[in-house]
Amino acid sequence: GETLGVVGESGCGKSTTARLLMQLIEPTRGEVVFDGREVGSRDLPLKEFRRQVQMVFQDSYASLNPRLTIEDSIAFGPQVHGVSRRESVERARDLLARVGLSPQRFAERYPHELSGGQRQRVNIARALALQPRMVILDEAVSALDKSVEAQVINLLLDLKAEFGLTYVFISHDLNVVRYVSDRVMV
Repeated sequence: GETLGVVGESGCGKSTTARLLMQLIEPTRGEVVFDGREVGSRDLPLKEFRRQVQMVFQDSYASLNPRLTIEDSIAFGPQVHGVSRRESVERARDLLARVGLSPQRFAERYPHELSGGQRQRVNIARALALQPRMVILDEAVSALDKSVEAQVINLLLDLKAEFGLTYVFISHDLNVVRYVSDRVMV
């Protein structure tokens, strides 16, 4: 239920750490432990881990498949994890509304038709579609202009309270980290 802020100079390994936590990069040594279980082991397979931990990347456009509608992008994860198509689409539409994008206006659009802030809201909805316990936010607001950044930060705080989420919030903006974080790691 807390937010851990991760700060450091450019190139110091913040994003690499996030990718290691998500097992997008295999560690050369050591292990990642979640709830006392080693990630990627028989005790906690990657698929089960990724149901509980999701990530929002800095580049909102590159994170989305340009051939999928917004609705299909959000519904894809739950379908991979065994949720029916109908329920996945309902969940996608509900999450679009929760992140401030009207499903009637946005569900059938494609990523190139949205602004950066709207795409990042879609990525947040997509991360929440599997109902995770923890979300890693890797410079998730740094590419946005200041007014949109403030809106997205407030949205993240509202979603954290609503869903009881834990965040790992990676940023180089110390003011933002101070505002959203319970603890900070340098």
